[in-house]
Amino acid sequence: MTTLLIVVLASLALVFFWALVAPRSQWRVLFSWSYRDPHRDEPSGSAYLLIRLVALLGIASMATSAFLAYRDHVDNRPQPAPPPSAVERMWGSPDPVVVNRVITSASKPPKNLVDQPILGYQGMSGQTRQPPYLFRLPSFDLSAATTENGFIGKKPEPGLVGLDTAGMVVFVAADPMCFPHAAVIRETSDSVSIAVYYGQASPKDGSNKDNVALCNVRASGLNVSTLIPIPLSSPLGERKVLTLGGDPIRAVPLLR
Repeated sequence: MTTLLIVVLASLALVFFWALVAPRSQWRVLFSWSYRDPHRDEPSGSAYLLIRLVALLGIASMATSAFLAYRDHVDNRPQPAPPPSAVERMWGSPDPVVVNRVITSASKPPKNLVDQPILGYQGMSGQTRQPPYLFRLPSFDLSAATTENGFIGKKPEPGLVGLDTAGMVVFVAADPMCFPHAAVIRETSDSVSIAVYYGQASPKDGSNKDNVALCNVRASGLNVSTLIPIPLSSPLGERKVLTLGGDPIRAVPLLR
């Protein structure tokens, strides 16, 4: 549509240009046939001057309209998607949120909760706040996720965040109606074994006990990409990271 409009405007501009440089020729070709005696009824010099002025204004109008049409066409063209950020290349899109809680390991796997699949992990140092990008990510936010309702861990001390106590983060994509309730962390000199357990709100009065474990463990477009800080007794180093069943968990390399 824009191309057709520019062609039409260019054609009109050519007609105006003809009138500007040769108004008499244009009159003879286009209009003289409608007069009984073209030589006697030919426009005067003043009329030709007026035709030139109108043609000049027409050319300017056509040029302006063509320029505006082309600019709108360029502005409205689909733009290429921006390259993914380092966070997107590491964790996917949208950017993950971080559970801002100080976590301690449960002694054993809890009952009536969902063993949430861990999709990846990354080592970090809470004491030195490395890598710094983790501390710029937004916090996990769900109104039902409160300490009274079973939310994992406890609030960090004033001025600190949950990441300050962590030696690694694990990545999950969880049901948006659920939140982490507990984690089991087992360390040896060679490995770190981890499990994270999700559920819905679990009030102390037991009113929701039958629905706590109703969580979709499969990642989908609606699930929340979440990083959970995991405290370690010593730096992760070269230790393997495993599920409690002994399966390896994917390491997510740090990208810049």
